[in-house]
Amino acid sequence: MSNAPTAKEIRLYCDGELSLPEAAAIELRLREHPQANALAGFEQDLKKRVATTLTGCPAAPAGLTDRIREALAGDVETVGPDTLTADLPAAPPAPHRAPHRAWWQAPLHANAFAVAASLVLVAGAVLFGIFGQPIDALRRQPLIDIASQAAAAVAAEHVVAVERLDEPVRAARYRTPQIAARELAGYLGEAGCVYDLSDLGYKFVGGDACEVPGCASGCHLIYKRTSGQPGLISLHVVPRSDRLQTHGTAGLNALPVPTDKIARDANCRMDVLVWNHGNRCYLLSVCIPNDAVRIALRMQEIQLANSP
Repeated sequence: MSNAPTAKEIRLYCDGELSLPEAAAIELRLREHPQANALAGFEQDLKKRVATTLTGCPAAPAGLTDRIREALAGDVETVGPDTLTADLPAAPPAPHRAPHRAWWQAPLHANAFAVAASLVLVAGAVLFGIFGQPIDALRRQPLIDIASQAAAAVAAEHVVAVERLDEPVRAARYRTPQIAARELAGYLGEAGCVYDLSDLGYKFVGGDACEVPGCASGCHLIYKRTSGQPGLISLHVVPRSDRLQTHGTAGLNALPVPTDKIARDANCRMDVLVWNHGNRCYLLSVCIPNDAVRIALRMQEIQLANSP
């Protein structure tokens, strides 16, 4: 199990509410986990910027300062969007989107980083004036950790699939590799396919289109272990995005494509391997931890072989 600091521990550390030994322990763990360290750095920078520039900003509605501080410092579940945006000018209606089509759904709890991201998206011009840089520049910073959000969502779906195997498989429109490969070709991309993992002890049991938070529509493939300890593989394939960058996690050097491991924590219910290849991003969840790297290796080798 990963020892990466949780969102709550990072908030306590950034707020200076830990004892010296506790803070030192968190600092050590942050150095071991670059992703968590980046989130802590952003949290500290955001608090500093809000504290020094928001008060007295003529563009900020009255009371917004206190509401932002409350959202960042408190339990975000108690601070609703209406509380944060009551005095902001009305935004134009969002374009209609088709309902999220998922085989199953599990609620995900927000954290302080999600609140900070929402403030930027909702406040728009107000926060542009506060931070003094364009929104595009903010997106290049760890403002919204799309990889972590996406991994948490697919991990939650995978866990529900394990608990209710018959439901997602019955709901999947494409039940054979041949049909899934044909119907999902547009989502899988040129280098993608419905992988034959039979020699690794897994068979394909279902596939369908899906959506992943922060990503364009993609597809989802499920495999079931055929012998020994039961287990599933979930592979989500979505279009590659500049906001879904991978850098390579230590210990995964054997894989031919730089791969990040989004470790299990309070928000992400299991480990998820994430990598980019061509114009696609792949998010892999595997029940049997010892199988994860060899499954990823097989998929990446096939992707490389199929690349133009």
